[in-house]
Amino acid sequence: MTTHDDRHTTPYAPVWESLRDHRVPDWFRDAKFGIWAHWGPQSAARRGDWYARHLYGPYGGTEDFERDRTARQTAHHRRHYGHPSVFGHKDLCRTWRAERFDPEALMDRFRRAGARYFVSLAAHCDNFDLWDSVHQPWNSVNVGPRTDVVARWAAAARTAGLRFGISMHAGSWTWRWLDAAFARDADGPYDGHLTAADGHGTWWEGLDPRALYGRPRRPGEKPDAAFVDDFYARLRDVTFRHEADLVYLDDSRLPFDEGSVCPAAPPSRRGLEFLADYYGRRPEGTVSIKTVPDEDRGAVLLDVERGQLGRIDPHPWQYDTSIGDWFYRDGERYRTAPEIVHLLVDTVSKNGCLLLNVPQLPDGTLDEATGAVLDSLGAWTERCGEAVFGTRPWTVHGEGPTDVTGDRARERTLTYTPHDIRYTRDKDGRTLYAFLMAWPDDGTARLRGLGTRAGALAAPPRRVTLLGGDAPVRWTARPDALHVGLPSRPPTPYVQVLRIELDG
Repeated sequence: MTTHDDRHTTPYAPVWESLRDHRVPDWFRDAKFGIWAHWGPQSAARRGDWYARHLYGPYGGTEDFERDRTARQTAHHRRHYGHPSVFGHKDLCRTWRAERFDPEALMDRFRRAGARYFVSLAAHCDNFDLWDSVHQPWNSVNVGPRTDVVARWAAAARTAGLRFGISMHAGSWTWRWLDAAFARDADGPYDGHLTAADGHGTWWEGLDPRALYGRPRRPGEKPDAAFVDDFYARLRDVTFRHEADLVYLDDSRLPFDEGSVCPAAPPSRRGLEFLADYYGRRPEGTVSIKTVPDEDRGAVLLDVERGQLGRIDPHPWQYDTSIGDWFYRDGERYRTAPEIVHLLVDTVSKNGCLLLNVPQLPDGTLDEATGAVLDSLGAWTERCGEAVFGTRPWTVHGEGPTDVTGDRARERTLTYTPHDIRYTRDKDGRTLYAFLMAWPDDGTARLRGLGTRAGALAAPPRRVTLLGGDAPVRWTARPDALHVGLPSRPPTPYVQVLRIELDG
């Protein structure tokens, strides 16, 4: 077993004023599209996200938004596994075997779908580590798959030429989540009350449930220093051991600090120490959180979960979403490839990158529907990827009547019209790309932002071509719009791209 070496110096001090000298790296700005494996013990139930919490419900502290899912998952757990005094989250971890996990084959598929970076779940809110963890005995090497999931993902990603990241959700969320394991009902106390001494003669003999669930607590209690220290020790272990290029922290601010999902008392500054250490070791790295003041946009990357921005952001940002539920769920309605391409294009036009979660079956494979979506994405990026990867926003993100509203809107499927256009440009500004979000029935694309009256272009385009198409296109620069005559059939099933070459 290897651990990271703490002997080093860093150019950053653990204060925001110093950390603001860091910048989101260019590799991230160029990548545009990443795949995320939100896969772990909770996948074993095949009932979706938050299962490790909701198997214990209902309980004190359940919030309104949880109630429907809690009732559904609680009923499933008691029907299939029994009462959580006997079979709780710890026991679910044992049932997750990952017996058909083939990270090399999966990574090749992700690469062919267009991904330029890959993010592995390191520990979800269920507090189970997916690597050979130094600090958490409840991990994928000791329990369940008996393999180092993160290490295998990291090796496969780098072999495939993808940047590698980890996501860490244990911490603030775990403290709030797993308080449910310490509840009880008419049939008895749940298994959070068990200690290592209770494991004699059981499958988990030698393991302490308190290492998985934390100490007994009630909803609303503040996390203690030992819990905070344990989280940051594990975060350092997985990040530095696997040299992560991106670290996704599932929190509003740095875990346990002011503004966190669950701040400690007093708020912890350990997150600033981690940032200073990480950027000192890995200057080309980036760390994402979900609420970032403008002045801190170099120090940390803004991540918008299941939400879209309504305009170009001057700073790079990340939009994360999933094909379906975050963890595999039987019967889930998946996003279609056209929906995902629309999201990708809209995000990139606004200076963002799309991180797409791909739910895996408990055995580590993908179902046919997910595979079909990935293959369709790959066919589109193969033809149109030059308009996405390595590009930058144009002066406006687009035009047309269909767009999200507000600075940060909840994601939803939009019905685009032929009037809806999105734009990107190459780095030197000599080529402009116009994405036709819907095919015009009359065979003419009208780019109103490029009309001579708009004054956006110094001169008419030198050349206009349709990516993926064989037939030439006709175009005319008019006061109202750049009119482009299109072939009778679009070259791809959705979102066509015009390549507009400019003079100077």
